[in-house]
Amino acid sequence: MDIKQLEFFVIACERGSLSQAAACMYTSQPNVSKTIRSLEHELGRPLLERSGKGVSPTVYGETVLEYAKMILKATATISSLAVPDMKNSIRISTYPSNMIARLLVDFYKEWGHIYSIEHHEGTAEDITEQVHQGISEIGILYVAQHQVQTFQHILSHKSLEFVPLKTKKICLYVGPCHPLYHEQSVDFSELQELKFVRGVRDFFSMDHHLETVSMGVIDTKNLNHAAYSNSDHLTINLLLYTDVCSLGLDFMYEPYSQYDLKALPINGCEPFLQIGYVKDPARILSRQAEWILDRFHQML
Repeated sequence: MDIKQLEFFVIACERGSLSQAAACMYTSQPNVSKTIRSLEHELGRPLLERSGKGVSPTVYGETVLEYAKMILKATATISSLAVPDMKNSIRISTYPSNMIARLLVDFYKEWGHIYSIEHHEGTAEDITEQVHQGISEIGILYVAQHQVQTFQHILSHKSLEFVPLKTKKICLYVGPCHPLYHEQSVDFSELQELKFVRGVRDFFSMDHHLETVSMGVIDTKNLNHAAYSNSDHLTINLLLYTDVCSLGLDFMYEPYSQYDLKALPINGCEPFLQIGYVKDPARILSRQAEWILDRFHQML
């Protein structure tokens, strides 16, 4: 028996659905089902009643559910006690962003004689989990507007809070070798003909919602992805030296601009991505975290 099994079981009971539990835990429904089945096998009795309408705990499951919640609460308490001393460092998790990297360089220039920097990049799941575990004090990320309420609900299980700062559009990033480099904008319909580099995709990634914001003009499954990578270095080099492009958050802070890349607006695309930060509302932010967030907000 492990914590992940108990988490999956508790969320499935609370949501009444394996698919909704999967969304909450950033995983697939088969994985949730398999994990709970393994717990049932270990305990020797069924925990869930499964039907076409969803799932609910069995009588035995109700008893296990009560103790599982107690265990998870105790685990969260122990985790909070393990939060490292934040006085002499800034610990931050973010989505991959050259703009944020440059912001941390400025932080070092101003505060490097006092504070060290610990920076982690990842998906929404990685970022929230690192804040939850106390690895990072704050996490900067983005989610679609219509997902904010769901995202806040997911975070409530980890006793975290998402603070939105700005709503941004997506755009098309191209380099000097791209045929659209000298254009002023691009239509949704043109994206089907282009070659893309795509990062790691999760439930909250921007291309997950591209079909919705394009009103069905494009099918993201048919986009030509020439490369997949979570490396910002590879992405930038592909953009600079090939005809590959990428979809990205329309966020270019001019003083930090250092590459010959162009952000093309997508015609008809309204702002729909909420960019903000995740924190533990029970803890007062450190001076260094306040500095980062204040500068980041100004950049937006």
